[in-house]
Amino acid sequence: MLAVDDLCIDAGRSRIVDRVSFEIPDGRRLGLLGASGSGKSLIAAALVGALPPGIACTGRIAVDGQDVAGVPTPRRPRTARPAMVFQDSATALNPMVTVGRQLRTPDASALLERVGLRDTDRILASHPLELSGGQRQRVCIAVALARASSLVIADEPTTALDVVSQARVVDALRQVPSLLMITHDIAVAAQLCDHLMVLDSGRIVESGSTAAILDSPESDVVARMLDRARAADPFRQLVAP
Repeated sequence: MLAVDDLCIDAGRSRIVDRVSFEIPDGRRLGLLGASGSGKSLIAAALVGALPPGIACTGRIAVDGQDVAGVPTPRRPRTARPAMVFQDSATALNPMVTVGRQLRTPDASALLERVGLRDTDRILASHPLELSGGQRQRVCIAVALARASSLVIADEPTTALDVVSQARVVDALRQVPSLLMITHDIAVAAQLCDHLMVLDSGRIVESGSTAAILDSPESDVVARMLDRARAADPFRQLVAP
């Protein structure tokens, strides 16, 4: 489904991501973890063909068997365009257009129910800014599901949400068949992903099953992530899904 080999991302002479390789076969949920500035969001942009001007990538990105490294989204075959869920749902959705018009599918109500939204008639008739942050983010996931893409990439979709909304967004993402979940929060990734990959300064420092990494972290980076997660919520269980 997705194969990335020796991906490098450069801004002029500065290397931001250095020789990153990973695969997401059908049915896998991979968590890509890293602090701000580690390069994880640029990896997502490279995967969907939306790198900012002045940023270039080399290496191989194969989506559905087609090498699309460096190819912008409009020039890609439709099967090689992963669906994307962005961090800021307020800007990801058009504020001037109702949710129903943005979903543009006959089964819009069923899709909203699938991501845990119940008052579907009201939501479909609403503009995005009339909804809460958690509701908007679940609408974004419904939009991604409506594309029927084999892979969804979610870039920090729970950031700035309260605990209840965060849990509902995580539940909604469980509806996604194959997922790349990008986050700085190892506790969120642990709820959702069966494999984790940890990035530090543009390089992979640890990769493996969620259970193995939670039980026996091999890097100081992961150990610090786990310490922060446990300090933030001492009663929260960090276990693999």
